[in-house]
Amino acid sequence: MARTPKPWYREDRQAYFVTIRGTRHNLGPDKKDALRRFHELMAADEAPVPPPPESAARLTVGQVFEKYLDWCQQHRAPRTYEWARGHIQGFCDHLRTASTLPARDLRPFQVVEFVDSKKTWGPNQKRGAIVALTRPFNWASKLGYIETSPVRGIEKPQAEKRDSRMTPGDFERLVGFVKDQPFRDLLTFAYEAGCRPQEARKIEARHLQLDRYRVEIPPPEAKGKRRWRVIYLSAKAAEIVARLAAERPEGPLFLNVDGNPWKAQAVVCRFQRLLVKLAGAVEALPPLPRFDRRRYKDPLELAQARKDHQAKVVALRRKRAKLAREGDTRFAMYDIRHCFATRKLKEGHDPITVAALLGHKDGSMLCKHYEELSRDGDHLRQAVS
Repeated sequence: MARTPKPWYREDRQAYFVTIRGTRHNLGPDKKDALRRFHELMAADEAPVPPPPESAARLTVGQVFEKYLDWCQQHRAPRTYEWARGHIQGFCDHLRTASTLPARDLRPFQVVEFVDSKKTWGPNQKRGAIVALTRPFNWASKLGYIETSPVRGIEKPQAEKRDSRMTPGDFERLVGFVKDQPFRDLLTFAYEAGCRPQEARKIEARHLQLDRYRVEIPPPEAKGKRRWRVIYLSAKAAEIVARLAAERPEGPLFLNVDGNPWKAQAVVCRFQRLLVKLAGAVEALPPLPRFDRRRYKDPLELAQARKDHQAKVVALRRKRAKLAREGDTRFAMYDIRHCFATRKLKEGHDPITVAALLGHKDGSMLCKHYEELSRDGDHLRQAVS
């Protein structure tokens, strides 16, 4: 039970004080005036909170989502905005009444039913969807658009860590299936430098310090936007970026076969294709077709053909993703970074040095997330000998 606030006299300040709801107030040196001031503060504290403005009370679920997405587009990374927009659009399609349902009438079970309807989603995807759908209402409550969030307290599934251990041998097998030089360059550079996938995709010629064998990304462009990200280069990594910088003095160095910068989802799709090949199921999946708009002269015919092509591509991608999930081996671009960390630790480098190569401030992240050594029995037996 909370204690009732009472004034007290502070000798060193020669004044009366009281603490109300965590805020300390100076009531002055005179006891009579201090008591009067104390009662005024207590009366003001008990005053009812004014209701939200009528315009806020009438906000619909869709309007709250729109306001949040507008803010997110201005103040968050583009990938964060797209992630939130995708989940919000899916929920609105499921709910069907987002444009008319008052925000205060939304109920937690509606979010839970939407998430449970996604039978192919794992715990991490469901957890992310709940976060994406509840965050706009928490944000709107903080800014005063709504009085309280109607979906607070939804239980989220426990996040599961993806168990994936890539060895140098696995990487060589993976690269062996890559036929085009652009993707091979991207994978090899990530393997040699140990950088984050998003860092490799954004490197430009202006970031290179080849005389010092390093890449320097300024804080506004680095993860966290607080400190310089320095990527140290092996001879092989330096050779790759030097060759690409000579070809592309401006813009991202790593481009796909079409000459476009790599996007995160494009890398995911390429890895799915590689996993299907690793599983030996490539015969069950034809390559994605390319659309040739030059074959169509009539605009209506072109629009219908493009729509049919997109539907075919989506169906093939879903089949490919399903085959990739069913395989025994499941790798992602980030596993190359994990492989780099494990490789450097096995080579005898201390954790502080490896953490610096990875771009961490200290070794705590390395100890927490890079656990491959603790499961390598041969390496541990050699260490104890």
